[in-house]
Formats: sequence, structure tokens, C-alpha cells
Amino acid sequence: MRHANKYKTPHLHHDDDLIVEIDSTDEQHREVSCSHKHSFYSVFWIHEGIGNHIIDFCNYEIVANRIFFLRPEQVHLLCVDNQKIKYSTVQFCEDFYMLFAKNSDKNLPVFVDLESEDDINYFMQLWQRLMNEKLSSQSFKFNIIQGEIYMLLFRLMRIAEDNTKQLQQQPEIIEKYQYLVEHHFIEKHLVAQYAQMLGVSSNYLNVLVQKHLHCQASQLISNRIVLEIKRKLLDTSLSVSEICYMLGFNEVSYFSRYFKRQTGERPISFRNRMNKLYKK
Repeated sequence: MRHANKYKTPHLHHDDDLIVEIDSTDEQHREVSCSHKHSFYSVFWIHEGIGNHIIDFCNYEIVANRIFFLRPEQVHLLCVDNQKIKYSTVQFCEDFYMLFAKNSDKNLPVFVDLESEDDINYFMQLWQRLMNEKLSSQSFKFNIIQGEIYMLLFRLMRIAEDNTKQLQQQPEIIEKYQYLVEHHFIEKHLVAQYAQMLGVSSNYLNVLVQKHLHCQASQLISNRIVLEIKRKLLDTSLSVSEICYMLGFNEVSYFSRYFKRQTGERPISFRNRMNKLYKK
């Protein structure tokens, strides 16, 4: 049986704002634990390779012309079945992301598939422009790079929306609800709080979520809270009680019961299992 190899992706150093790589081939057998996180944004365009990309405890297939978007603090692991993976990547700090965030109230999906030659050619040219600007010493370098990243992210958003429209039209209020949960889940745990922000009733919001996402509106909040708990549990420098209070819970006992109700195991059991599964 062939076992997947784990590859460590290049990291942004503290004294750098940007990394751009084109057609990189990684053939080194470097182990990475599942507690592997970034403090910056990453875009990975897969050219070759077979396997899985584990992001926030979910498996996504690695296929050619799939572009992954990673946010700071997301847990991820590349597991590749063959001896190498070929990809292009852009890794950038918050300063480069700010322009996109300012002009978008929607979240980019975990991945987008490039299916047309026009899209593939567009990103090939964009990556090359980013590389050229990265290596240049001309004036307004920072502004031009920020603009190119802005175009990259919105182009990904356009493709993602076009793909969604082909499958099923989703009301804008659902996307706004998901966006709000992502940004307020620590301090807001109730559907009613989000419904008020959206200017609708809790019942109406729940009906829409059930229809289009096939779950209760409250489950989206719970899922996001549990994801953050899992991320924090992988950081062994944090105690369970510290994580409890960081995420807005008042009692450790309730926090443990909440996590077990959602996942079937207590926080410390999850931490131990992950350590055995992913650590060297």
C-alpha cells in the first residue's frame, strides 16, 4: 500500500511581505504536523500532483488547475500520493489583503477549479506580473502588487460565483449570514443576533438556511465555534480553560460538555488523538 507523503509548503518570513513562486516542484520528504498554521494569506495553484489537501480537518482532493485559498490560522496539511507536487503560490500579509476585504462582504471558498483556457491564461499572466513586480525596484511597487492581488482574489470570486450559479442560485442573505458568522462567532452565539444584523426574523433566516444549506441556522454558528476550538486545541501551549475563555465561554465544564455534544469527544481526548495522529 502506498502511503501519502507530507510536504511542507514555503513560509513567509517576518521580514517579508510577499512570496511568489511559479511552477515549484517539491520532492523533499519533510514532515508537517496538522497543527501547521500560517499567519498570512496563501493562494496555491496546483499544476501536478495526486492526493489530498487537509484544511481545517476536511479533506479536499488535489487535482490539476485547482486553486486553494488559505486564511491566517487555518490548519492545513498537504498529503501527496506520488513523489512530487508542482504548484505556483502567492503568500501575502494582511496589508495586501486589505483592499479586497474593504470591497467585498463575501468569503472566498476553500478552492476554485479553473475549467477554461481563458482563466488558466489569465492566472499564468497574473502570476508572472506578480513575480516581475516582486523582483523590481521601481516606485509604487507595493501599490501595484496590492492591485494585482486584488485582481487575483476577485477573479477567483467571479469564477466561484459563476460555478455556484450553475448549480443553484443561493440568496444573498445566506452569503451575508455566513460572512457575519465568520467574523462574529466569538461574541455572538445566537441566531437572533445575526437576524437582527441582517434585518430579518430568526424564523425567516432559519427557513432560508434549512432550504439552501440543509441545516439549522444555529448549526452554522456551532460548526464555526467547534472549528475554532479544534484549531486552538492543536496548540498545546494553550490549556483547555484558556481556550474556553478565549472563545466566550464562562465555565470550563459547560465548554467541555458543549464540545462533546457537537463532536462526541471531550476536548482533551480530541487533543490527544490529534497529537497521536499527526505528530511525528
